[in-house]
Amino acid sequence: MNPKIRDLYKRFLLVGRDYPLGLNHVRKTVKPAFFKNSDLTDPLAIKKAIKRGRWMVREMVGVIQLKKYRTLNSRYTSEDLREKLRDIENRRVVEKIKVSQTTKSDNVDT
Repeated sequence: MNPKIRDLYKRFLLVGRDYPLGLNHVRKTVKPAFFKNSDLTDPLAIKKAIKRGRWMVREMVGVIQLKKYRTLNSRYTSEDLREKLRDIENRRVVEKIKVSQTTKSDNVDT
């Protein structure tokens, strides 16, 4: 087995420990994918599959980080503060929409 492939599988298992759906889900998903691509012999195709696998690992890490952030945020941010932050963000979005509509109407008039 190619050492890069073995390393990729180990990365999946390592990242899978913290994945929100659990290591068993990751193992059940990843193992068939590896076996499905086990017949690849073209070095370019193998390299492409490894690249896609590494991309998947990075995506999993992003999901894990988002889950941890949301958990910490919900634990340490009061509901009142969250509501105020939502209001501020909503006002910003409304202002952006108004500015873009004004800009569009100015461009149409000229």
